[in-house]
Amino acid sequence: MSSERPTRTLPRILRSATFRLTLIYAGLFVVSVVALFATVFVIATAALQSDMYALLHTEAFQLAEVHRRAGIVGVADQIARRMNFRGRAPMYYLLQTRTQQFVAGNLPSMPPFQGDVEFVREPGEDEINPRGKLTGFGVILGDGSFLVVAQDAGRLVDMQHAIARAFVWAGGLTLLLALMGGLLLGRNFVRRIDTIGRTSRAIMEGDLSARIPTRGTNDEIDQLVVGLNAMLDRIQGLMEGLRQVTSDIAHDLRTPLGRLRQRLEDAREHAQSTGEYADAADDAIAEADTLLEIFSALLRIAQIEAGSQKSAFTDVDLSGVMHDVGDAYAPSAEDSQHTLALDIQDGVHMTGDRQLLAQMISNLVENALSHTPSGSVVRIALARTDKGFEAAVSDNGPGVPEAEREKVLDRFYRLDRSRTTAGSGLGLALVKAIAHLHGLSLRLEDARPGLRVLIAQ
Repeated sequence: MSSERPTRTLPRILRSATFRLTLIYAGLFVVSVVALFATVFVIATAALQSDMYALLHTEAFQLAEVHRRAGIVGVADQIARRMNFRGRAPMYYLLQTRTQQFVAGNLPSMPPFQGDVEFVREPGEDEINPRGKLTGFGVILGDGSFLVVAQDAGRLVDMQHAIARAFVWAGGLTLLLALMGGLLLGRNFVRRIDTIGRTSRAIMEGDLSARIPTRGTNDEIDQLVVGLNAMLDRIQGLMEGLRQVTSDIAHDLRTPLGRLRQRLEDAREHAQSTGEYADAADDAIAEADTLLEIFSALLRIAQIEAGSQKSAFTDVDLSGVMHDVGDAYAPSAEDSQHTLALDIQDGVHMTGDRQLLAQMISNLVENALSHTPSGSVVRIALARTDKGFEAAVSDNGPGVPEAEREKVLDRFYRLDRSRTTAGSGLGLALVKAIAHLHGLSLRLEDARPGLRVLIAQ
Protein backbone atom coordinates (compact mmCIF):
# COMPACT_ATOMS: atom_id res chain seq x y z
CA MET A 1 0.00 0.00 0.00
CA SER A 2 2.72 2.50 0.98
CA SER A 3 4.70 1.89 -2.23
CA GLU A 4 1.66 2.71 -4.39
CA ARG A 5 0.67 5.89 -2.62
CA PRO A 6 3.25 8.25 -4.25
CA THR A 7 2.25 7.06 -7.75
CA ARG A 8 -1.36 7.93 -6.97
CA THR A 9 -0.57 11.19 -5.19
CA LEU A 10 1.95 12.69 -7.62
CA PRO A 11 -0.45 13.04 -10.59
CA ARG A 12 -2.96 14.74 -8.28
CA ILE A 13 -0.28 17.22 -7.22
CA LEU A 14 0.62 17.91 -10.85
CA ARG A 15 -3.08 18.45 -11.63
CA SER A 16 -3.71 20.67 -8.61
CA ALA A 17 -4.67 24.31 -9.10
CA THR A 18 -1.78 25.43 -6.89
CA PHE A 19 0.81 23.63 -9.04
CA ARG A 20 -0.73 24.95 -12.26
CA LEU A 21 -0.68 28.47 -10.83
CA THR A 22 2.97 27.97 -9.86
CA LEU A 23 3.78 26.89 -13.43
CA ILE A 24 2.05 29.99 -14.78
CA TYR A 25 4.09 32.21 -12.47
CA ALA A 26 7.25 30.30 -13.38
CA GLY A 27 6.51 30.85 -17.08
CA LEU A 28 5.96 34.56 -16.47
CA PHE A 29 9.22 34.65 -14.53
CA VAL A 30 11.11 33.01 -17.42
CA VAL A 31 9.70 35.59 -19.84
CA SER A 32 10.71 38.36 -17.41
CA VAL A 33 14.22 36.91 -17.06
CA VAL A 34 14.64 36.76 -20.85
CA ALA A 35 13.50 40.38 -21.20
CA LEU A 36 15.80 41.45 -18.35
CA PHE A 37 18.70 39.50 -19.85
CA ALA A 38 18.24 41.15 -23.24
CA THR A 39 18.12 44.59 -21.62
CA VAL A 40 21.20 44.02 -19.43
CA PHE A 41 23.06 42.38 -22.31
CA VAL A 42 22.49 45.30 -24.68
CA ILE A 43 23.19 48.00 -22.08
CA ALA A 44 26.32 46.30 -20.69
CA THR A 45 27.72 45.61 -24.19
CA ALA A 46 27.17 49.20 -25.25
CA ALA A 47 28.76 50.50 -22.03
CA LEU A 48 31.87 48.30 -22.37
CA GLN A 49 32.25 49.20 -26.04
CA SER A 50 31.96 52.87 -25.16
CA ASP A 51 34.61 52.53 -22.43
CA MET A 52 36.90 50.62 -24.79
CA TYR A 53 36.63 53.21 -27.55
CA ALA A 54 37.13 56.05 -25.05
CA LEU A 55 40.34 54.39 -23.82
CA LEU A 56 41.62 53.87 -27.38
CA HIS A 57 40.83 57.46 -28.34
CA THR A 58 42.59 58.80 -25.25
CA GLU A 59 45.66 56.62 -25.91
CA ALA A 60 45.83 57.64 -29.58
CA PHE A 61 45.40 61.34 -28.90
CA GLN A 62 48.15 61.20 -26.23
CA LEU A 63 50.57 59.62 -28.74
CA ALA A 64 49.50 62.17 -31.35
CA GLU A 65 50.43 64.91 -28.89
CA VAL A 66 53.82 63.21 -28.36
CA HIS A 67 54.28 63.18 -32.17
CA ARG A 68 53.53 66.89 -32.32
CA ARG A 69 56.22 67.61 -29.75
CA ALA A 70 58.89 64.93 -30.44
CA GLY A 71 58.13 63.62 -33.89
CA ILE A 72 57.91 60.02 -35.03
CA VAL A 73 60.99 58.99 -33.05
CA GLY A 74 59.41 60.20 -29.83
CA VAL A 75 56.23 58.29 -30.62
CA ALA A 76 58.18 55.09 -31.33
CA ASP A 77 60.03 55.46 -28.03
CA GLN A 78 56.76 56.03 -26.16
CA ILE A 79 55.17 52.98 -27.83
CA ALA A 80 58.12 50.80 -26.81
CA ARG A 81 57.82 51.87 -23.19
CA ARG A 82 54.08 51.32 -23.12
CA MET A 83 54.42 47.85 -24.66
CA ASN A 84 56.81 46.85 -21.89
CA PHE A 85 54.20 47.84 -19.28
CA ARG A 86 51.55 45.13 -19.44
CA GLY A 87 48.40 45.71 -17.43
CA ARG A 88 45.34 43.51 -17.15
CA ALA A 89 44.22 44.65 -20.61
CA PRO A 90 47.25 44.65 -22.96
CA MET A 91 47.37 47.28 -25.71
CA TYR A 92 48.42 46.77 -29.32
CA TYR A 93 50.20 49.45 -31.39
CA LEU A 94 51.31 50.12 -34.92
CA LEU A 95 53.36 53.08 -36.10
CA GLN A 96 54.34 53.24 -39.75
CA THR A 97 55.57 55.92 -42.10
CA ARG A 98 53.70 57.60 -44.93
CA THR A 99 55.11 54.91 -47.24
CA GLN A 100 53.72 52.17 -44.92
CA GLN A 101 57.13 51.21 -43.55
CA PHE A 102 56.94 49.62 -40.10
CA VAL A 103 58.45 51.80 -37.33
CA ALA A 104 57.21 50.41 -33.99
CA GLY A 105 54.48 48.34 -32.36
CA ASN A 106 53.23 44.79 -32.11
CA LEU A 107 50.81 44.85 -35.03
CA PRO A 108 51.65 44.09 -38.66
CA SER A 109 51.62 46.84 -41.28
CA MET A 110 48.25 47.70 -42.82
CA PRO A 111 46.69 50.33 -45.07
CA PRO A 112 46.10 53.62 -43.27
CA PHE A 113 42.61 54.50 -42.05
CA GLN A 114 41.02 57.09 -39.81
CA GLY A 115 38.60 56.16 -36.97
CA ASP A 116 37.32 53.02 -35.23
CA VAL A 117 37.71 49.57 -36.73
CA GLU A 118 37.54 45.90 -35.80
CA PHE A 119 39.91 43.48 -37.47
CA VAL A 120 41.29 39.98 -37.14
CA ARG A 121 44.90 38.99 -37.35
CA GLU A 122 46.73 35.73 -37.03
CA PRO A 123 48.84 36.04 -33.85
CA GLY A 124 52.28 34.65 -33.47
CA GLU A 125 53.20 31.89 -31.09
CA ASP A 126 54.24 34.35 -28.41
CA GLU A 127 51.14 36.54 -28.71
CA ILE A 128 48.66 36.89 -25.83
CA ASN A 129 45.55 37.13 -28.00
CA PRO A 130 45.00 33.66 -29.52
CA ARG A 131 41.75 34.61 -31.20
CA GLY A 132 43.31 37.57 -33.02
CA LYS A 133 40.11 39.73 -32.85
CA LEU A 134 40.97 43.33 -32.02
CA THR A 135 39.15 46.64 -31.71
CA GLY A 136 41.28 49.56 -32.86
CA PHE A 137 41.40 53.29 -33.54
CA GLY A 138 43.50 54.70 -36.36
CA VAL A 139 44.97 58.21 -36.65
CA ILE A 140 46.91 59.77 -39.53
CA LEU A 141 49.51 62.04 -37.96
CA GLY A 142 50.63 65.46 -39.20
CA ASP A 143 53.54 64.20 -41.29
CA GLY A 144 51.40 61.52 -42.95
CA SER A 145 52.58 58.71 -40.71
CA PHE A 146 49.95 56.26 -39.50
CA LEU A 147 49.22 55.27 -35.88
CA VAL A 148 46.92 52.47 -34.69
CA VAL A 149 46.02 51.76 -31.07
CA ALA A 150 44.07 48.49 -30.48
CA GLN A 151 42.80 46.32 -27.65
CA ASP A 152 41.67 42.73 -27.35
CA ALA A 153 37.96 42.52 -28.32
CA GLY A 154 37.71 39.21 -26.50
CA ARG A 155 37.05 41.11 -23.26
CA LEU A 156 33.68 42.14 -24.62
CA VAL A 157 32.89 38.58 -25.65
CA ASP A 158 33.97 37.28 -22.22
CA MET A 159 31.71 39.81 -20.55
CA GLN A 160 28.79 38.78 -22.76
CA HIS A 161 29.40 35.12 -21.96
CA ALA A 162 29.60 35.93 -18.23
CA ILE A 163 26.25 37.75 -18.34
CA ALA A 164 24.68 34.86 -20.24
CA ARG A 165 26.04 32.29 -17.77
CA ALA A 166 24.84 34.33 -14.79
CA PHE A 167 21.32 34.60 -16.17
CA VAL A 168 21.22 30.93 -17.18
CA TRP A 169 22.28 29.79 -13.72
CA ALA A 170 20.05 32.27 -11.87
CA GLY A 171 17.06 31.57 -14.12
CA GLY A 172 17.51 27.81 -13.97
CA LEU A 173 17.93 27.80 -10.19
CA THR A 174 14.92 30.03 -9.71
CA LEU A 175 12.81 27.91 -12.07
CA LEU A 176 13.89 24.77 -10.19
CA LEU A 177 12.99 26.36 -6.86
CA ALA A 178 9.64 27.46 -8.31
CA LEU A 179 8.87 23.91 -9.45
CA MET A 180 9.90 22.47 -6.08
CA GLY A 181 7.79 25.10 -4.32
CA GLY A 182 4.90 24.24 -6.61
CA LEU A 183 5.21 20.57 -5.71
CA LEU A 184 5.29 21.37 -1.99
CA LEU A 185 2.36 23.77 -2.23
CA GLY A 186 0.46 21.32 -4.40
CA ARG A 187 1.04 18.49 -1.92
CA ASN A 188 -0.12 20.74 0.91
CA PHE A 189 -3.19 21.76 -1.10
CA VAL A 190 -4.02 18.13 -1.93
CA ARG A 191 -3.68 17.13 1.73
CA ARG A 192 -6.08 19.87 2.84
CA ILE A 193 -8.56 18.92 0.12
CA ASP A 194 -8.26 15.28 1.22
CA THR A 195 -9.06 16.39 4.79
CA ILE A 196 -12.21 18.13 3.54
CA GLY A 197 -13.12 15.02 1.54
CA ARG A 198 -12.66 12.70 4.52
CA THR A 199 -14.81 14.95 6.69
CA SER A 200 -17.49 15.06 3.99
CA ARG A 201 -17.53 11.27 3.75
CA ALA A 202 -17.76 10.96 7.54
CA ILE A 203 -20.76 13.31 7.54
CA MET A 204 -22.42 11.37 4.70
CA GLU A 205 -21.93 8.20 6.73
CA GLY A 206 -23.88 9.73 9.61
CA ASP A 207 -21.30 11.47 11.81
CA LEU A 208 -22.82 14.96 11.83
CA SER A 209 -20.37 16.10 14.53
CA ALA A 210 -17.35 15.77 12.20
CA ARG A 211 -15.66 19.08 11.43
CA ILE A 212 -12.82 20.16 9.17
CA PRO A 213 -9.72 21.19 11.17
CA THR A 214 -8.21 24.63 10.58
CA ARG A 215 -4.52 25.51 10.68
CA GLY A 216 -4.89 28.94 12.25
CA THR A 217 -3.22 30.66 9.26
CA ASN A 218 -6.40 32.56 8.36
CA ASP A 219 -5.65 32.07 4.68
CA GLU A 220 -8.28 31.51 1.98
CA ILE A 221 -8.64 27.81 2.70
CA ASP A 222 -8.92 28.45 6.45
CA GLN A 223 -11.65 31.03 5.78
CA LEU A 224 -13.42 28.52 3.52
CA VAL A 225 -13.14 25.85 6.21
CA VAL A 226 -14.58 28.21 8.84
CA GLY A 227 -17.53 28.90 6.55
CA LEU A 228 -18.05 25.19 5.86
CA ASN A 229 -17.88 24.35 9.56
CA ALA A 230 -20.44 27.08 10.32
CA MET A 231 -22.68 25.60 7.63
CA LEU A 232 -22.22 22.12 9.11
CA ASP A 233 -23.08 23.48 12.57
CA ARG A 234 -26.26 24.92 11.11
CA ILE A 235 -27.13 21.68 9.33
CA GLN A 236 -26.44 19.65 12.48
CA GLY A 237 -28.65 22.00 14.48
CA LEU A 238 -31.45 21.67 11.94
CA MET A 239 -31.14 17.88 11.87
CA GLU A 240 -31.14 17.66 15.66
CA GLY A 241 -34.11 20.01 15.70
CA LEU A 242 -35.88 17.81 13.17
CA ARG A 243 -35.22 14.72 15.27
CA GLN A 244 -36.37 16.56 18.37
CA VAL A 245 -39.54 17.73 16.62
CA THR A 246 -40.26 14.20 15.44
CA SER A 247 -39.78 12.87 18.95
CA ASP A 248 -41.86 15.68 20.46
CA ILE A 249 -44.67 15.14 17.98
CA ALA A 250 -44.67 11.41 18.74
CA HIS A 251 -44.94 12.08 22.49
CA ASP A 252 -46.95 15.29 22.78
CA LEU A 253 -49.53 14.58 20.09
CA ARG A 254 -50.24 11.14 21.49
CA THR A 255 -52.29 12.64 24.34
CA PRO A 256 -54.75 14.71 22.25
CA LEU A 257 -55.06 11.91 19.69
CA GLY A 258 -55.69 9.44 22.52
CA ARG A 259 -58.37 11.73 23.99
CA LEU A 260 -59.96 12.10 20.58
CA ARG A 261 -60.10 8.34 20.07
CA GLN A 262 -61.36 7.73 23.60
CA ARG A 263 -64.20 10.22 23.20
CA LEU A 264 -65.22 8.76 19.87
CA GLU A 265 -65.22 5.24 21.33
CA ASP A 266 -67.16 6.45 24.38
CA ALA A 267 -69.74 8.09 22.15
CA ARG A 268 -70.09 4.93 20.06
CA GLU A 269 -70.60 2.72 23.12
CA HIS A 270 -72.55 4.97 25.50
CA ALA A 271 -74.32 7.72 23.58
CA GLN A 272 -78.09 7.16 23.68
CA SER A 273 -79.42 10.25 21.97
CA THR A 274 -78.72 12.65 19.16
CA GLY A 275 -77.69 15.32 21.70
CA GLU A 276 -75.05 13.05 23.24
CA TYR A 277 -73.70 12.23 19.78
CA ALA A 278 -73.60 15.97 18.99
CA ASP A 279 -71.68 16.69 22.23
CA ALA A 280 -69.20 13.94 21.42
CA ALA A 281 -68.78 15.34 17.89
CA ASP A 282 -68.20 18.83 19.32
CA ASP A 283 -65.53 17.49 21.68
CA ALA A 284 -63.88 15.63 18.79
CA ILE A 285 -63.93 18.75 16.63
CA ALA A 286 -62.34 20.73 19.49
CA GLU A 287 -59.56 18.15 19.83
CA ALA A 288 -59.07 18.17 16.04
CA ASP A 289 -58.86 21.97 16.07
CA THR A 290 -56.18 21.75 18.78
CA LEU A 291 -54.21 19.32 16.63
CA LEU A 292 -54.56 21.58 13.58
CA GLU A 293 -53.34 24.56 15.61
CA ILE A 294 -50.30 22.57 16.72
CA PHE A 295 -49.46 21.55 13.16
CA SER A 296 -50.02 25.12 11.95
CA ALA A 297 -47.64 26.42 14.63
CA LEU A 298 -45.03 23.81 13.66
CA LEU A 299 -45.35 24.75 9.99
CA ARG A 300 -45.07 28.42 10.90
CA ILE A 301 -41.88 27.79 12.90
CA ALA A 302 -40.40 25.74 10.05
CA GLN A 303 -41.11 28.50 7.53
CA ILE A 304 -39.57 31.14 9.80
CA GLU A 305 -36.44 29.06 10.49
CA ALA A 306 -35.99 28.54 6.75
CA GLY A 307 -35.65 32.33 6.40
CA SER A 308 -37.93 32.48 3.36
CA GLN A 309 -39.73 35.58 4.68
CA LYS A 310 -36.63 37.77 4.75
CA SER A 311 -37.45 38.93 1.23
CA ALA A 312 -40.50 40.75 2.64
CA PHE A 313 -38.51 42.75 5.22
CA THR A 314 -39.27 46.48 5.34
CA ASP A 315 -38.73 49.33 7.76
CA VAL A 316 -40.93 48.67 10.81
CA ASP A 317 -41.97 51.11 13.53
CA LEU A 318 -41.32 48.76 16.46
CA SER A 319 -42.66 51.31 18.93
CA GLY A 320 -45.97 51.38 17.10
CA VAL A 321 -46.10 47.57 16.92
CA MET A 322 -45.63 47.23 20.68
CA HIS A 323 -48.24 49.94 21.39
CA ASP A 324 -50.69 48.06 19.14
CA VAL A 325 -50.03 44.76 20.95
CA GLY A 326 -50.49 46.47 24.32
CA ASP A 327 -53.80 47.99 23.21
CA ALA A 328 -54.99 44.65 21.82
CA TYR A 329 -54.32 42.74 25.06
CA ALA A 330 -55.57 45.42 27.45
CA PRO A 331 -59.15 43.99 27.55
CA SER A 332 -57.86 40.44 28.14
CA ALA A 333 -55.61 41.65 30.95
CA GLU A 334 -58.53 43.47 32.55
CA ASP A 335 -60.77 40.40 32.28
CA SER A 336 -58.14 38.20 33.96
CA GLN A 337 -57.52 40.88 36.61
CA HIS A 338 -53.97 41.57 35.44
CA THR A 339 -52.31 44.96 35.21
CA LEU A 340 -50.77 45.68 31.80
CA ALA A 341 -48.15 48.45 32.00
CA LEU A 342 -46.48 50.04 28.97
CA ASP A 343 -43.06 51.73 29.04
CA ILE A 344 -42.37 52.16 25.33
CA GLN A 345 -39.98 54.73 23.89
CA ASP A 346 -41.30 56.24 20.66
CA GLY A 347 -39.48 56.36 17.33
CA VAL A 348 -37.67 52.98 17.52
CA HIS A 349 -37.43 51.44 14.04
CA MET A 350 -35.89 48.26 12.62
CA THR A 351 -35.86 46.24 9.42
CA GLY A 352 -38.12 43.20 9.55
CA ASP A 353 -41.57 41.67 9.05
CA ARG A 354 -44.21 43.67 10.94
CA GLN A 355 -46.63 40.74 11.26
CA LEU A 356 -43.97 38.41 12.67
CA LEU A 357 -42.69 41.02 15.12
CA ALA A 358 -46.25 41.64 16.32
CA GLN A 359 -46.74 37.89 16.76
CA MET A 360 -43.48 37.63 18.73
CA ILE A 361 -44.53 40.33 21.22
CA SER A 362 -48.09 38.95 21.35
CA ASN A 363 -46.85 35.46 22.24
CA LEU A 364 -44.77 36.87 25.10
CA VAL A 365 -47.66 38.94 26.46
CA GLU A 366 -50.11 36.04 26.14
CA ASN A 367 -47.63 33.70 27.79
CA ALA A 368 -47.24 36.12 30.71
CA LEU A 369 -51.01 36.56 31.12
CA SER A 370 -51.61 32.80 30.98
CA HIS A 371 -48.97 31.68 33.47
CA THR A 372 -49.25 34.31 36.18
CA PRO A 373 -52.00 34.53 38.83
CA SER A 374 -54.66 37.23 38.98
CA GLY A 375 -53.37 40.55 40.28
CA SER A 376 -49.98 40.16 38.60
CA VAL A 377 -48.39 42.99 36.64
CA VAL A 378 -47.25 42.41 33.06
CA ARG A 379 -44.94 45.11 31.73
CA ILE A 380 -44.11 45.81 28.05
CA ALA A 381 -40.96 47.94 27.67
CA LEU A 382 -38.88 49.28 24.76
CA ALA A 383 -35.82 51.55 24.91
CA ARG A 384 -32.96 52.61 22.65
CA THR A 385 -29.39 51.47 23.36
CA ASP A 386 -25.96 52.22 21.90
CA LYS A 387 -26.23 49.13 19.68
CA GLY A 388 -29.91 49.45 18.77
CA PHE A 389 -32.73 48.74 21.20
CA GLU A 390 -33.94 46.45 23.99
CA ALA A 391 -37.49 45.16 24.13
CA ALA A 392 -38.75 43.29 27.19
CA VAL A 393 -41.92 41.63 28.46
CA SER A 394 -41.77 40.97 32.20
CA ASP A 395 -44.10 39.89 35.00
CA ASN A 396 -44.01 39.47 38.76
CA GLY A 397 -45.41 35.94 38.75
CA PRO A 398 -43.73 32.67 39.81
CA GLY A 399 -41.09 32.92 37.07
CA VAL A 400 -39.10 30.09 35.49
CA PRO A 401 -36.32 28.17 37.30
CA GLU A 402 -32.87 29.06 35.97
CA ALA A 403 -32.17 25.44 34.97
CA GLU A 404 -35.23 25.41 32.69
CA ARG A 405 -34.98 28.83 31.04
CA GLU A 406 -33.29 27.49 27.93
CA LYS A 407 -35.52 24.42 27.79
CA VAL A 408 -38.78 26.41 27.68
CA LEU A 409 -37.62 27.80 24.31
CA ASP A 410 -37.74 24.28 22.81
CA ARG A 411 -40.77 22.95 21.02
CA PHE A 412 -43.44 21.29 23.20
CA TYR A 413 -41.48 21.86 26.42
CA ARG A 414 -43.75 22.85 29.31
CA LEU A 415 -43.16 23.31 33.01
CA ASP A 416 -44.89 20.84 35.31
CA ARG A 417 -47.20 23.49 36.73
CA SER A 418 -48.25 24.52 33.19
CA ARG A 419 -49.40 21.11 31.99
CA THR A 420 -52.89 21.66 33.41
CA THR A 421 -53.35 24.88 31.41
CA ALA A 422 -54.19 25.22 27.76
CA GLY A 423 -51.35 25.39 25.29
CA SER A 424 -48.99 23.30 23.22
CA GLY A 425 -45.57 24.51 24.36
CA LEU A 426 -44.86 26.17 20.99
CA GLY A 427 -45.31 29.84 21.89
CA LEU A 428 -41.76 30.54 23.08
CA ALA A 429 -40.33 28.32 20.35
CA LEU A 430 -42.07 30.56 17.82
CA VAL A 431 -40.67 33.64 19.60
CA LYS A 432 -37.17 32.16 19.39
CA ALA A 433 -37.54 31.45 15.65
CA ILE A 434 -38.78 34.98 14.89
CA ALA A 435 -35.99 36.58 16.95
CA HIS A 436 -33.35 34.46 15.19
CA LEU A 437 -34.80 35.34 11.76
CA HIS A 438 -34.41 39.05 12.57
CA GLY A 439 -30.92 38.66 14.03
CA LEU A 440 -32.08 39.53 17.55
CA SER A 441 -30.77 38.04 20.79
CA LEU A 442 -33.26 36.39 23.14
CA ARG A 443 -32.60 35.99 26.85
CA LEU A 444 -34.74 34.90 29.82
CA GLU A 445 -33.88 36.63 33.09
CA ASP A 446 -35.04 36.65 36.69
CA ALA A 447 -37.33 39.69 37.24
CA ARG A 448 -37.10 39.29 41.06
CA PRO A 449 -39.84 38.16 41.26
CA GLY A 450 -41.15 36.78 38.01
CA LEU A 451 -39.72 36.36 34.52
CA ARG A 452 -38.24 38.92 32.17
CA VAL A 453 -37.86 38.04 28.46
CA LEU A 454 -35.34 40.40 26.90
CA ILE A 455 -35.00 40.87 23.14
CA ALA A 456 -32.09 43.02 22.03
CA GLN A 457 -30.58 44.20 18.76
